[in-house]
Amino acid sequence: MPNWLIEEVVVLAIFGAVLVTVIRQVGAHLRARAQLTREAEFRTISERSVASQEATQRSLAEISVRMAKIERVLQEVE
Repeated sequence: MPNWLIEEVVVLAIFGAVLVTVIRQVGAHLRARAQLTREAEFRTISERSVASQEATQRSLAEISVRMAKIERVLQEVE
């Protein structure tokens, strides 16, 4: 086999290995970025959920106070 053919095969093999490595690294980078974006969105959703739950809890506390007042008024009327 001629030397130039062996050299070209080796160069192509090295080039292929480098290309595969670059493609894998770019893919890993894109997956990591997507995961960070997804986590930030989940964090935003959870913060909104907590705020909504706190607002609901405050509303229920206000309703409980109003119900207690109404019960007192009804007991006085009886």
